[in-house]
Amino acid sequence: MAKSKKTKIHKKIDGQLLQLNKKFSDLKMKQKDKITGWVYEEYRKYVTEYDKVPDLLADEQIVEVVIDKINEAQIWIPEGEIYDYYRRKKPQLQRRLDNEKVIKFKSYVSFYKSIVDQDRASVVICNLKHEIIYMNPAAVTSCAKRGGDKLIGRSLLDCHNPESRDKIQRVVDWFAADKSHNFVYTFHNEKLNKDVYMVALRDEGKLIGYYEKHEYRNVETMKQYDLW
Repeated sequence: MAKSKKTKIHKKIDGQLLQLNKKFSDLKMKQKDKITGWVYEEYRKYVTEYDKVPDLLADEQIVEVVIDKINEAQIWIPEGEIYDYYRRKKPQLQRRLDNEKVIKFKSYVSFYKSIVDQDRASVVICNLKHEIIYMNPAAVTSCAKRGGDKLIGRSLLDCHNPESRDKIQRVVDWFAADKSHNFVYTFHNEKLNKDVYMVALRDEGKLIGYYEKHEYRNVETMKQYDLW
């Protein structure tokens, strides 16, 4: 059975003949793309500014801004159709924004990881269970006799005597006691002329782990700007 064709309802408004029952799907592809872009732009702007998903009032404000842009572009579509379109697409808008944040975060992680990997001092990162979750190349090399990167996944405490284990746990407990507790001087290695610190790792203030920071005191022997 053939599908019945939709009857278009027109009305002359301000000298223009407008289709009152026009749907979003009736728009030209370029018009759809423009409106879709405006909707996402305003949605992202709100979430970025207020750090929350828009409520009903905010939804109306977002749609009103989009409608203003549609009118400026002289695109005719009933306002109710834009409200319906926004409500249908809102979950997808949030998923798209979340995906963009993940992609952006991953791009930053590459920068952070590179900073640690290029450090000539050993960096061994542990979680709060004292499990080694990451070792930079310098740490892998310095710990080669103990297993190198095979230490990842094992407990850092296994590499220390009972006295050192107790000190490590006391420092971690101190980190956990206050957000301002983040840096502790733990040791000076005379042979290598370096100071060693324990540093807290936090996610928005919450303690998630720690690592050792090595600061060498020897005068640099590398020539300045030795690029050749």
